[in-house]
Amino acid sequence: AYDPNGGTGDPADQTCTSGSVTLSTTVPTRSGYTFLSWNTQVGGGGTTYAAGASASCADMTLYAQWSPDTQTIAYEPNGGTGDPADQTCTSGNVTLSTTVPTRDGYTFVAWSYFYAGVANVANPGDSISCTDLTLTAQWSQNTSTIAYDPNGGTGDPADQTCTSGVLTTLSSTVPTRDGYTFLSWNTAITGTGTAYAAGSSISCADVTLYA
Repeated sequence: AYDPNGGTGDPADQTCTSGSVTLSTTVPTRSGYTFLSWNTQVGGGGTTYAAGASASCADMTLYAQWSPDTQTIAYEPNGGTGDPADQTCTSGNVTLSTTVPTRDGYTFVAWSYFYAGVANVANPGDSISCTDLTLTAQWSQNTSTIAYDPNGGTGDPADQTCTSGVLTTLSSTVPTRDGYTFLSWNTAITGTGTAYAAGSSISCADVTLYA
């Protein structure tokens, strides 16, 4: 007799009269496991037989022996860096790494993945089912504000909202002031900071530019 020991699709029982018998070449299957052999004890401590091997004709039950498959959970940083190393597991659940990648101008939101055709979201440290998966980082774009201070003048440009860390073109609009000529924008009200011409490029960050 054949006992699938947690699997399915085991061979039909065989009858014999004497001498030896050739075991069935049919092997059972089990999700997440690879069939190894048959054994006269359920825990594998007896005599081992390969599928199709020869055995003495006798009343006995052969139990399927299994090896758990190794599953890999991979992390895709999706434009970021510093993603966790891949994790391997064999069964049950696995706790995701608490390490998160980073990306200039973005904030990490969560990991997304597809399982059985369904989109799922997981957070660092969550427990999920052990299976072959690729987790893809999802990001939220950071924004900053460039503010203009006319510093005694009028007609300054409206504040600009931009993506943090991205090169941004300043407004070409300049303020006016009676008796004065506009020179440039500066990160310090006294003009001792970094100077920028109207319409020039600046790395997007929260900053106030003074005429």
